[in-house]
Amino acid sequence: MTQNILFDDDYSLDKSAIGIPVHPLQYRAIGVIQGIYEPLENTLTKGIMTTVDNATFETVILGKAISAVKNHVDLNEVQNWVVYPHIVPEFDRLHLQVLGVFVPNDTENMLPPNYFSIRGEVIYSSKKEQKVIVKICKNNSLSSRRVNFFKLELTGKIPDHTIKHFYSFSTVLQGQKLMIKNYIDLGLIAVNI
Repeated sequence: MTQNILFDDDYSLDKSAIGIPVHPLQYRAIGVIQGIYEPLENTLTKGIMTTVDNATFETVILGKAISAVKNHVDLNEVQNWVVYPHIVPEFDRLHLQVLGVFVPNDTENMLPPNYFSIRGEVIYSSKKEQKVIVKICKNNSLSSRRVNFFKLELTGKIPDHTIKHFYSFSTVLQGQKLMIKNYIDLGLIAVNI
């Protein structure tokens, strides 16, 4: 079996399955979770992901991962799923999109269980609530006039006065929450006048 099974073509991989950012201010939200995916009746692409700590998430499998999951993955066993996290606004809960399955070789250092790399603009932070909201742009293209984005809520504390700063967060999914473990403030985002 190959080390990495079918990821997006435009996604560069390193040994961690997450990849190194191609730009210092690259927006992203991606992680590797350990769990079992159970498709809904009559469809492989929509289902429920149950993590090893019994948290459940509505999940979809993205197009380029479908054949890999269909042909190479035992859905009865725990897998290392590479996923994009999103918030479903109407339910205000985390939703996962499967990008691929990571199969490490014996010499690799695995990431911590349920690890996520979150990179984006801090738009809200409260030490009292231990809540940070990060805006993640889906399209970095300067040629695009309309930039699509989504927000993710993280649990933890960062320094005061960091609104509109670009942060790189290392987080771990615990239950339904993305818990901040480490962060780097990459500076104030330039404001267009």
